[in-house]
Amino acid sequence: MDVRGSARRSLLVGAATNWAAFAATLAVSFFLAPYLVRSLGDARYGAWCVVESVLAYFTLFDLGIAACLVRFVAKFKATDGRHELNKLVSACLGLFCLAGAGVMLVGGALTPLVAPGLERKLGEPGDVLPFMLLMLANLAVTLPLSAFPTVLDGLQRFGAKSGVRLACLALRVAGIVWVMETRPGLLPLAVVFTVANLLEHLLMALCCFRFLPGLRLSHRLIDRETLRAVRGYSVDAFLAMVAGRVTVQTGTIVVGGFVTPAGAAHYAIALRLVDMAKNLLRAATTTLTPAVSGREAAGDLEGVRRVLLDGTRAVLYLVLPIHLGLLLFGGVFLTRWMGKQQYAEWCFPAMAVLSATLTIGVAQSVASRILYGMGRLKLFSRLALVEAAVNLGLSLLLVGPFGVMGVAVAVAVPNVLFCLFVIGYACRTLDVGVWHYLRAAWLKPLLAACAPAAVWGLVGPAEATWPAIGFGVALGLVPFALAVAALELAPRLTSLPGFWPKREQKASSVA
Repeated sequence: MDVRGSARRSLLVGAATNWAAFAATLAVSFFLAPYLVRSLGDARYGAWCVVESVLAYFTLFDLGIAACLVRFVAKFKATDGRHELNKLVSACLGLFCLAGAGVMLVGGALTPLVAPGLERKLGEPGDVLPFMLLMLANLAVTLPLSAFPTVLDGLQRFGAKSGVRLACLALRVAGIVWVMETRPGLLPLAVVFTVANLLEHLLMALCCFRFLPGLRLSHRLIDRETLRAVRGYSVDAFLAMVAGRVTVQTGTIVVGGFVTPAGAAHYAIALRLVDMAKNLLRAATTTLTPAVSGREAAGDLEGVRRVLLDGTRAVLYLVLPIHLGLLLFGGVFLTRWMGKQQYAEWCFPAMAVLSATLTIGVAQSVASRILYGMGRLKLFSRLALVEAAVNLGLSLLLVGPFGVMGVAVAVAVPNVLFCLFVIGYACRTLDVGVWHYLRAAWLKPLLAACAPAAVWGLVGPAEATWPAIGFGVALGLVPFALAVAALELAPRLTSLPGFWPKREQKASSVA
């Protein structure tokens, strides 16, 4: 029992620290956006966003290697396979170096084609070309260095990783503010990001060598057997990455191409709200992959089942009030956030449809971590590609007659079906019955969610001010917290020895 409790506490602490670092990054991004718009101007900030979008596709040069590294580091740690771990990290680092070279090769060819167009749209000569080249070099260099934070994930050293990220995030924000106040421009901004990223990854490399004193990296350790193992896992992970990129990016591109740029902006705002909530909670579930790999390597399938059921129940407690809050407060939030009431009319209907993927998507995230941790990705990745294809096909079919709402439906429906499949597949893999899964993972969170739903339904919509929105949300969260405590803590307290002294005394006297 002590070992199980310690493992559970370690998992919770890892999830909490990983979530805290991601939440801080998300909050900084949220509040820096208007500051950068004012400092750079709309045109240069638009150029920044375009370059970020282009570079997002270059992250596919990861090739699924990071996911492979997390799984096998956790596995070799559990089995004390230090030599195999050194071979694996060396092989993945070598592949990452080749991928970084590929980034520079492809990006170096595309940058001269993209930069002049951005320069012309700015209407004045600027620093777009050196800015793009520096950001490209930043990605190419940090791609091999990303092996080290991935190793920390596999070792489940999320506290150290999050600490480094938070410290470097603070330095990055300070650098951005200093640059924007003294010499605003794209190139100085890229310098700040590059220095901060390099420092962050180098500090994580030092952490790796500290936590793994016997870690050795050498090209001599790379062999065909290890490369085959990496390829067997990373190909499926890469296909899942491609499918995810298509699924996320398709809607905005289709709306922009077949409706209007303004319609694309409205769809993107609706999607961003849902994705921010989804990614915020997924940041906690990513910590489950090494925990699952370690348990599977030790033959503890019952422990893996507990991760599925307990992890799903935990994230549902978090996501259900957020989901309800988006539906009930989303309109006034959009009005206050964007500054105009029209945004609620333009964005809220699509956001409501897209939010159908929120709760089931977060629950699916736990199930997919199980599949990643156990290396069961072949069927998962192929069906993810099918989802992406159906998404694209439906979007093209529905955008004409239904516009933004048609694309929202085309994105939401295939994703919900895919999530249901992944959950069912994980349950079948672990021999967990569907009704047992629903009872153990979903029942209590759904019961607890009835409390805020009732309160918010009675109170009605809030005014479009931050105090009113905050007060309205708090009114529902207080009874929700009490309901969670009653459902989770009360049964544990009543099961403690000595909780019912009178009843025990009476029973002993009868005996």
